[in-house]
Amino acid sequence: MTQIFALAFDHRNSLRRDFMHLTGQPAPEQHSTMVAAKGVVTDALIEAAPQVSPDTPVLLIDHEYGGQFVPRAQAAGVKVAMPVEESGQAELRYLCDGHPERVVDAHHPDYVKVLIRYNPGGDTAMNERQRGRLRKLSDWLDGRPERLMLELLVPPEPAQLAAVADDQSRFDRETRAALTAAAIDQIAGDGLRPALWKIEGPESLQDAARIAEAVRAANPDAGCLVLGRGADDAAVRRWLAIAAATDGFTGFAVGRTIWWDALKGFAGGGDAGAAVRAVAARYLDLVRYYRAAVT
Repeated sequence: MTQIFALAFDHRNSLRRDFMHLTGQPAPEQHSTMVAAKGVVTDALIEAAPQVSPDTPVLLIDHEYGGQFVPRAQAAGVKVAMPVEESGQAELRYLCDGHPERVVDAHHPDYVKVLIRYNPGGDTAMNERQRGRLRKLSDWLDGRPERLMLELLVPPEPAQLAAVADDQSRFDRETRAALTAAAIDQIAGDGLRPALWKIEGPESLQDAARIAEAVRAANPDAGCLVLGRGADDAAVRRWLAIAAATDGFTGFAVGRTIWWDALKGFAGGGDAGAAVRAVAARYLDLVRYYRAAVT
Protein backbone atom coordinates (compact mmCIF):
# COMPACT_ATOMS: atom_id res chain seq x y z
CA MET A 1 0.00 0.00 0.00
CA THR A 2 1.23 3.48 -0.85
CA GLN A 3 2.05 5.49 2.24
CA ILE A 4 1.39 9.21 2.72
CA PHE A 5 4.05 11.26 4.49
CA ALA A 6 2.90 14.79 5.25
CA LEU A 7 5.24 17.53 6.37
CA ALA A 8 2.92 19.69 8.44
CA PHE A 9 3.45 23.44 8.58
CA ASP A 10 -0.04 24.89 8.65
CA HIS A 11 0.64 26.43 12.05
CA ARG A 12 -0.59 29.99 12.41
CA ASN A 13 -1.68 30.92 15.94
CA SER A 14 0.92 28.64 17.53
CA LEU A 15 3.58 29.93 15.13
CA ARG A 16 2.94 33.47 16.30
CA ARG A 17 2.61 32.55 19.98
CA ASP A 18 5.12 29.75 20.55
CA PHE A 19 7.68 30.18 17.80
CA MET A 20 7.78 33.96 17.45
CA HIS A 21 6.68 34.69 21.06
CA LEU A 22 4.17 37.29 19.94
CA THR A 23 1.19 38.42 21.97
CA GLY A 24 -0.42 40.38 19.16
CA GLN A 25 -0.24 40.63 15.41
CA PRO A 26 3.28 40.50 13.90
CA ALA A 27 5.17 43.55 12.77
CA PRO A 28 6.07 43.57 9.05
CA GLU A 29 9.55 42.12 9.61
CA GLN A 30 8.13 39.39 11.87
CA HIS A 31 5.52 38.56 9.25
CA SER A 32 8.29 38.31 6.67
CA THR A 33 10.21 35.89 8.88
CA MET A 34 7.21 33.60 9.18
CA VAL A 35 6.58 33.71 5.44
CA ALA A 36 10.25 32.92 4.76
CA ALA A 37 10.06 29.99 7.19
CA LYS A 38 7.15 28.58 5.18
CA GLY A 39 9.31 28.84 2.08
CA VAL A 40 12.14 26.94 3.76
CA VAL A 41 9.86 24.03 4.66
CA THR A 42 8.33 24.01 1.18
CA ASP A 43 11.77 23.83 -0.41
CA ALA A 44 12.79 21.11 2.04
CA LEU A 45 9.91 18.89 0.98
CA ILE A 46 10.57 19.57 -2.70
CA GLU A 47 14.19 18.52 -2.13
CA ALA A 48 13.17 15.38 -0.24
CA ALA A 49 10.28 14.32 -2.49
CA PRO A 50 12.23 12.24 -5.04
CA GLN A 51 13.47 10.01 -2.22
CA VAL A 52 9.93 9.39 -0.96
CA SER A 53 8.71 7.80 -4.21
CA PRO A 54 6.78 5.56 -4.73
CA ASP A 55 5.07 6.83 -1.60
CA THR A 56 3.37 10.22 -1.48
CA PRO A 57 4.88 13.35 0.06
CA VAL A 58 2.32 15.95 1.09
CA LEU A 59 2.91 19.56 2.09
CA LEU A 60 0.40 20.72 4.69
CA ILE A 61 0.59 24.51 4.58
CA ASP A 62 -1.70 27.46 5.28
CA HIS A 63 -2.72 30.23 2.92
CA GLU A 64 -2.03 33.04 5.43
CA TYR A 65 1.74 32.71 5.52
CA GLY A 66 2.42 29.94 3.01
CA GLY A 67 -0.07 30.43 0.22
CA GLN A 68 2.47 31.95 -2.15
CA PHE A 69 4.52 28.73 -2.04
CA VAL A 70 1.70 26.41 -3.06
CA PRO A 71 2.30 26.82 -6.82
CA ARG A 72 6.00 26.01 -6.28
CA ALA A 73 5.15 22.76 -4.52
CA GLN A 74 2.51 21.83 -7.08
CA ALA A 75 4.89 22.52 -9.97
CA ALA A 76 7.37 20.13 -8.35
CA GLY A 77 4.76 17.39 -8.19
CA VAL A 78 4.25 17.61 -4.42
CA LYS A 79 0.67 17.16 -3.25
CA VAL A 80 -0.68 19.95 -1.08
CA ALA A 81 -3.10 20.01 1.84
CA MET A 82 -4.45 23.30 3.17
CA PRO A 83 -6.42 24.12 6.32
CA VAL A 84 -9.73 25.94 6.08
CA GLU A 85 -10.45 26.33 9.80
CA GLU A 86 -9.62 29.35 11.91
CA SER A 87 -6.52 28.64 13.96
CA GLY A 88 -6.60 27.96 17.68
CA GLN A 89 -10.38 27.85 18.20
CA ALA A 90 -12.08 25.52 20.67
CA GLU A 91 -15.05 25.21 18.30
CA LEU A 92 -14.70 24.69 14.56
CA ARG A 93 -15.09 27.89 12.60
CA TYR A 94 -14.10 28.36 8.99
CA LEU A 95 -11.79 30.91 7.46
CA CYS A 96 -12.99 33.77 5.26
CA ASP A 97 -15.97 34.56 7.48
CA GLY A 98 -17.30 31.03 7.15
CA HIS A 99 -16.51 30.59 3.46
CA PRO A 100 -13.75 27.93 3.27
CA GLU A 101 -14.44 27.47 -0.43
CA ARG A 102 -12.58 30.72 -1.06
CA VAL A 103 -9.31 29.13 0.11
CA VAL A 104 -9.97 26.02 -1.96
CA ASP A 105 -10.83 27.94 -5.11
CA ALA A 106 -7.78 30.18 -4.72
CA HIS A 107 -5.24 27.35 -4.37
CA HIS A 108 -6.84 24.06 -5.52
CA PRO A 109 -5.08 21.85 -2.93
CA ASP A 110 -5.23 18.09 -3.22
CA TYR A 111 -6.58 17.85 0.33
CA VAL A 112 -8.80 20.24 2.25
CA LYS A 113 -7.81 19.90 5.88
CA VAL A 114 -10.08 20.63 8.83
CA LEU A 115 -9.02 20.45 12.47
CA ILE A 116 -11.79 19.67 14.92
CA ARG A 117 -11.65 19.41 18.70
CA TYR A 118 -14.35 16.90 19.50
CA ASN A 119 -15.00 14.95 22.67
CA PRO A 120 -18.07 12.68 22.42
CA GLY A 121 -18.59 13.12 26.16
CA GLY A 122 -18.42 16.90 25.88
CA ASP A 123 -20.82 19.68 24.89
CA THR A 124 -23.51 17.94 22.82
CA ALA A 125 -24.78 21.13 21.21
CA MET A 126 -21.29 22.20 20.20
CA ASN A 127 -20.57 18.77 18.77
CA GLU A 128 -23.76 18.98 16.70
CA ARG A 129 -22.81 22.43 15.40
CA GLN A 130 -19.37 21.21 14.43
CA ARG A 131 -20.76 18.17 12.60
CA GLY A 132 -23.15 20.46 10.78
CA ARG A 133 -20.30 22.67 9.60
CA LEU A 134 -18.36 19.60 8.49
CA ARG A 135 -21.41 18.35 6.58
CA LYS A 136 -21.72 21.65 4.76
CA LEU A 137 -18.10 21.53 3.62
CA SER A 138 -18.30 17.84 2.76
CA ASP A 139 -21.39 18.43 0.62
CA TRP A 140 -19.62 21.26 -1.20
CA LEU A 141 -16.59 19.05 -1.88
CA ASP A 142 -18.76 16.23 -3.24
CA GLY A 143 -17.88 15.74 -6.89
CA ARG A 144 -14.82 17.97 -6.72
CA PRO A 145 -11.23 16.68 -7.04
CA GLU A 146 -10.16 17.94 -3.60
CA ARG A 147 -10.45 15.40 -0.80
CA LEU A 148 -11.24 15.96 2.88
CA MET A 149 -8.52 15.46 5.49
CA LEU A 150 -9.94 15.59 9.01
CA GLU A 151 -7.65 16.20 11.97
CA LEU A 152 -9.40 14.89 15.07
CA LEU A 153 -8.22 16.07 18.49
CA VAL A 154 -9.95 14.76 21.61
CA PRO A 155 -9.30 17.12 24.53
CA PRO A 156 -10.31 15.69 27.91
CA GLU A 157 -13.38 16.94 29.70
CA PRO A 158 -12.76 17.96 33.35
CA ALA A 159 -14.56 14.90 34.70
CA GLN A 160 -12.61 12.59 32.39
CA LEU A 161 -9.35 14.11 33.55
CA ALA A 162 -10.40 13.94 37.19
CA ALA A 163 -11.07 10.21 36.74
CA VAL A 164 -7.37 9.70 36.03
CA ALA A 165 -6.16 11.97 38.85
CA ASP A 166 -5.70 14.92 36.47
CA ASP A 167 -2.90 13.04 34.73
CA GLN A 168 -2.85 13.84 31.01
CA SER A 169 -0.54 10.92 30.24
CA ARG A 170 -2.95 8.50 31.95
CA PHE A 171 -5.82 9.98 29.97
CA ASP A 172 -3.83 9.38 26.79
CA ARG A 173 -3.05 5.78 27.77
CA GLU A 174 -6.35 4.74 29.31
CA THR A 175 -9.14 6.84 27.84
CA ARG A 176 -8.32 8.71 24.65
CA ALA A 177 -8.51 5.80 22.17
CA ALA A 178 -12.04 4.84 23.19
CA LEU A 179 -13.17 8.45 22.95
CA THR A 180 -11.47 8.83 19.58
CA ALA A 181 -13.25 5.76 18.20
CA ALA A 182 -16.56 7.04 19.57
CA ALA A 183 -15.94 10.46 18.00
CA ILE A 184 -15.26 8.82 14.64
CA ASP A 185 -18.51 6.85 14.98
CA GLN A 186 -20.49 10.00 15.72
CA ILE A 187 -18.93 12.02 12.90
CA ALA A 188 -19.35 9.18 10.41
CA GLY A 189 -22.90 8.66 11.64
CA ASP A 190 -23.75 11.99 10.05
CA GLY A 191 -22.62 10.66 6.69
CA LEU A 192 -19.18 12.28 6.74
CA ARG A 193 -16.50 10.27 4.92
CA PRO A 194 -13.07 11.94 5.09
CA ALA A 195 -10.44 10.42 2.80
CA LEU A 196 -7.82 10.82 5.52
CA TRP A 197 -8.06 11.08 9.30
CA LYS A 198 -5.22 12.74 11.20
CA ILE A 199 -5.11 10.98 14.54
CA GLU A 200 -3.27 11.69 17.79
CA GLY A 201 -0.51 9.17 18.45
CA PRO A 202 -1.87 5.81 19.66
CA GLU A 203 -0.36 4.56 22.90
CA SER A 204 -0.64 0.84 22.10
CA LEU A 205 -1.27 -1.54 19.23
CA GLN A 206 -4.70 -2.22 20.69
CA ASP A 207 -5.52 1.50 20.69
CA ALA A 208 -4.34 1.87 17.09
CA ALA A 209 -6.38 -1.12 15.95
CA ARG A 210 -9.49 0.20 17.69
CA ILE A 211 -9.19 3.57 15.96
CA ALA A 212 -8.38 2.06 12.57
CA GLU A 213 -11.40 -0.23 12.81
CA ALA A 214 -13.67 2.74 13.51
CA VAL A 215 -12.30 4.51 10.44
CA ARG A 216 -12.72 1.39 8.27
CA ALA A 217 -16.32 1.01 9.44
CA ALA A 218 -16.97 4.58 8.36
CA ASN A 219 -15.17 4.35 5.03
CA PRO A 220 -13.20 1.27 3.95
CA ASP A 221 -11.15 3.39 1.54
CA ALA A 222 -10.03 5.94 4.15
CA GLY A 223 -6.64 5.99 5.83
CA CYS A 224 -5.23 7.22 9.13
CA LEU A 225 -2.21 9.47 9.50
CA VAL A 226 -0.55 9.70 12.90
CA LEU A 227 0.26 13.26 13.92
CA GLY A 228 3.20 14.44 15.96
CA ARG A 229 1.57 16.80 18.52
CA GLY A 230 4.85 18.72 18.71
CA ALA A 231 6.25 15.94 20.88
CA ASP A 232 9.89 14.99 21.29
CA ASP A 233 11.59 12.61 18.89
CA ALA A 234 11.28 9.54 21.12
CA ALA A 235 7.52 9.95 21.59
CA VAL A 236 6.93 10.54 17.87
CA ARG A 237 8.96 7.47 16.92
CA ARG A 238 7.00 5.36 19.40
CA TRP A 239 3.70 6.49 17.85
CA LEU A 240 5.04 5.96 14.34
CA ALA A 241 6.14 2.42 15.16
CA ILE A 242 2.70 1.57 16.56
CA ALA A 243 0.91 3.13 13.60
CA ALA A 244 3.17 1.49 11.03
CA ALA A 245 2.42 -1.92 12.51
CA THR A 246 -1.35 -1.37 12.33
CA ASP A 247 -3.47 -2.09 9.27
CA GLY A 248 -5.40 1.05 8.39
CA PHE A 249 -2.66 3.55 9.24
CA THR A 250 -1.10 4.84 6.04
CA GLY A 251 1.59 7.27 7.14
CA PHE A 252 2.16 10.37 9.21
CA ALA A 253 1.62 14.12 9.37
CA VAL A 254 4.44 15.52 11.50
CA GLY A 255 5.50 19.14 11.78
CA ARG A 256 7.26 20.77 14.72
CA THR A 257 9.29 17.67 15.57
CA ILE A 258 10.80 17.95 12.09
CA TRP A 259 11.28 21.66 11.50
CA TRP A 260 11.45 23.41 14.89
CA ASP A 261 15.21 23.35 15.51
CA ALA A 262 16.20 24.15 11.92
CA LEU A 263 13.77 27.05 11.69
CA LYS A 264 14.84 28.46 15.03
CA GLY A 265 18.35 28.68 13.63
CA PHE A 266 17.09 30.23 10.40
CA ALA A 267 14.90 32.79 12.21
CA GLY A 268 17.93 33.74 14.30
CA GLY A 269 19.88 34.68 11.17
CA GLY A 270 21.01 31.26 9.94
CA ASP A 271 21.47 30.23 6.33
CA ALA A 272 18.28 29.31 4.48
CA GLY A 273 19.97 26.59 2.45
CA ALA A 274 21.28 24.91 5.57
CA ALA A 275 17.80 25.03 7.11
CA VAL A 276 16.29 23.48 3.97
CA ARG A 277 18.79 20.62 4.08
CA ALA A 278 18.28 20.05 7.81
CA VAL A 279 14.47 19.90 7.51
CA ALA A 280 14.68 17.59 4.49
CA ALA A 281 17.06 15.25 6.31
CA ARG A 282 14.88 15.13 9.41
CA TYR A 283 11.77 14.43 7.38
CA LEU A 284 13.45 11.66 5.39
CA ASP A 285 14.76 10.12 8.61
CA LEU A 286 11.17 9.72 9.87
CA VAL A 287 10.04 8.41 6.47
CA ARG A 288 12.73 5.72 6.64
CA TYR A 289 11.82 4.92 10.24
CA TYR A 290 8.14 4.49 9.41
CA ARG A 291 8.87 2.34 6.37
CA ALA A 292 11.16 0.09 8.40
CA ALA A 293 8.42 -0.40 11.02
CA VAL A 294 5.71 -1.40 8.54
CA THR A 295 4.73 -5.03 9.05
